[in-house]
Amino acid sequence: MSRARRLSRVAALQMTSLRSDIAARARTLLRDGYELHLASNRDVISRLDMEPLGIRVSPWDFLAPAAGAWSVADLMRIYAVLNAAAFDAKGIPIPTWVMIDLGLLPSAFMLVTLPRGHAAQVADEARTAGDAAGARTAQILDAVLAEADRLGHAGPIPLAGYCAAPTPDPSAWVGWSLCSAVPGLGTVAKGLALAAYRARTLTGVAQFSDHGLRVHRKFGRMEILRAVLDLHPVTHTLVYRTSVFDDGDEAEGGEPSFWLGIRDLEAQRAIQGRLDSGASRFFILSPGLVDDRVPILERH
Repeated sequence: MSRARRLSRVAALQMTSLRSDIAARARTLLRDGYELHLASNRDVISRLDMEPLGIRVSPWDFLAPAAGAWSVADLMRIYAVLNAAAFDAKGIPIPTWVMIDLGLLPSAFMLVTLPRGHAAQVADEARTAGDAAGARTAQILDAVLAEADRLGHAGPIPLAGYCAAPTPDPSAWVGWSLCSAVPGLGTVAKGLALAAYRARTLTGVAQFSDHGLRVHRKFGRMEILRAVLDLHPVTHTLVYRTSVFDDGDEAEGGEPSFWLGIRDLEAQRAIQGRLDSGASRFFILSPGLVDDRVPILERH
């Protein structure tokens, strides 16, 4: 068997393992009292897979009248605070109108939630963990819970969420909203959402320095479409396309051609030059980010 075929087989097994791992983690979350929801509207919900990876998720129609003591509208306002707190260092929170026009109307947010009391307990446990990750989780959840208090919201509290936008190709989506207060929940939210959308390719924007790059890289072969995106307000931004749940022959086990510094704009512009000339294609290898470098595979 050729090396390329061996790598392809390894990649297929890894992607199968990822799907199984996400499903297993989702089942564990459900057993632990978490809930999984798709927030959208009735027309979109009717076209989505409501059992992604075999996991039953519940729909929320934000256009429907409130049926109880809380509203989906308030929950999405709280989600906006979750997103803003998660991205405060970048200064690129989601405006509410964008959340509606780009997410709730044409697509759906996959949300991981907890009852309010349980969410407060998670914040307290994170606060006493004594490490940076715990402090960060507590900081984000404190902001989220404060917004719930301000709104008088008695419903579930979002702890993580993901949304991608559809394109004219039903199998091609554009990711634009991934945030999580608790490490690990973002992978579950993104995996279930992509399965619910039946996405085969995913185009997205990220920063070379973003830890979310590690989440994005888990989902398959990740090709750089643009290494420098000057139009974006955050520096060191790239555009990538992922073959969802498919590593192809850019599989794990492939050695990087070089390691890219996350703030090395000169090197990033050099990659862009080779992309513009058609001389090379570039792929981000797993795990996507190691300290302050990204493993890059160059294909001529």
